[in-house]
Amino acid sequence: MTSAAYWVTLIVLVLLKQGSTSLLDEDCGVASDIVGRIMHGTPAGILANPWMALIKTPTEFICAGTLINNRFVLSASHCLCKSSDCGEKHTQLIARLGEYNRSTDNESLHRHEDFNVVSFYEPKPFETSTSYGDIALLKLQRSVVYKLHIRPICIQLDSRHKSETDAISKFTAVGWGKTETGNTSDVLQKVVINRLDKSTCYQFLWENLTDSQICGGSGNGADTCNGDSGGPLYSKVSDGVTWRQTQFGIVSFGSKQCGGIGVYTDVMSHVDFIERVVLESDITVLLPTIDFLDEGCLDNAKLGRRAKTPPETFPWLAEVYMESFVVTYGVLISHRFVLTTAELIPEEIPLKVLFGETSESIMDFYEVSSVHKHPEFMSLARNDIALLELEREVEYSDLIRPICLPSPTNKKEQEKFQMKADRAELTAVGWGIRRSSMVHRANSTECYQEDLQEIGDKQICMEHPKSITSNVGSGSPLVKPLSHGNSRAFTLVGLASFGRMENHSRDVYTNVLSYVDWLGTLVKM
Repeated sequence: MTSAAYWVTLIVLVLLKQGSTSLLDEDCGVASDIVGRIMHGTPAGILANPWMALIKTPTEFICAGTLINNRFVLSASHCLCKSSDCGEKHTQLIARLGEYNRSTDNESLHRHEDFNVVSFYEPKPFETSTSYGDIALLKLQRSVVYKLHIRPICIQLDSRHKSETDAISKFTAVGWGKTETGNTSDVLQKVVINRLDKSTCYQFLWENLTDSQICGGSGNGADTCNGDSGGPLYSKVSDGVTWRQTQFGIVSFGSKQCGGIGVYTDVMSHVDFIERVVLESDITVLLPTIDFLDEGCLDNAKLGRRAKTPPETFPWLAEVYMESFVVTYGVLISHRFVLTTAELIPEEIPLKVLFGETSESIMDFYEVSSVHKHPEFMSLARNDIALLELEREVEYSDLIRPICLPSPTNKKEQEKFQMKADRAELTAVGWGIRRSSMVHRANSTECYQEDLQEIGDKQICMEHPKSITSNVGSGSPLVKPLSHGNSRAFTLVGLASFGRMENHSRDVYTNVLSYVDWLGTLVKM
């Protein structure tokens, strides 16, 4: 390995916007078989829409909906109405998941599952005269276990992306509603819907639409119809690695004859409502116990509410300085310790650390009292990890707090963290604008084979999308979003060790979870 071939102070890696960390559920939007009420529609494919929910009473089919996480189904508010003026609501609602063909109870190995609806939520009571705010959340009696044919659709929670999603011109709608025969369909149907100017809906429906509604149609007679209400209008969106089906509309209403123009509730206009209900509803009942290195890694954990910080803020990021120069990056893991890579850390020169979004004033810096390089560190290829001990404790806030790591004394918890980290997709975090990106694991045995560089079992080889570049330096973290109640949290998986300055080259990270025992001997909580 030659020093000219590899980065040491900065590697170039492309980072898209936040990726899955802005999504309601990180396991969303990926179907196994993308192959569709729908007027002039086509069969949707048995595994193509695992998020579809059939809303029914014990005796009749009512509407459609979508699974958006393991406890909630998203649908239309008017689906709850039992009377024409919505003065009376349906009771004993059931959400059927994993359904494809309503005429059979046995669809190969993919059986449907019924979940009782225990409560529902609306932004405000539905008004039949306007159809504004036609959105509802149905809470299921028990948690859903994801399977091949039962998975959630993606909901983008960052409302700042609304201007971008408003530019999406083509969607897919799915449902069991009336077809051109005049009967509801047994087999799930799909149709392509184009976004239309709101004035078009006014011309056909004599309805003035608001910014929280979408006007859509196909131009060929295909349409959503009675029975499709509550179903999704979705489109594929890339997070930089995976194309995910993301819901942007809910079937609301259209002409009585169907076959033309329809109105859809704009999901992005209601993400605050969705986030508030889903992430704060009976959250203490749902939370599992996790044994962390430092429980302060959960934002506002004691208050039981979500932090107000923007989703792209990473309050555990650290810059390590030698005088006025950044020598490496790192991650805060407790009140007194920062984890980084060892290669660029000087032996006997004073260091200081700056965290998160704070300004670079002298009061913001934390002096490093001692450096603990791994005792078996030899080079970039072996045990490239170091622990920096700070002279004073860090006081946690929304802007500064540690990243989540498992307890060094709990082996089962370490195994759980490693299992999640072993998934193919992780998030690489860098510095500056657009500083995070979904990246993919590469085969370690082939990572730097051309340089005769062996990648050990305590290292991770990552590759990133060829369409992007980003700021990642030595010690920059590789993380995984952590779903834990209403906390916006991350677990630390790796620290950037080495890579090439060449565009789109693979990069090697130190596998932090391989060193939890060593960390436990130094970090005393």
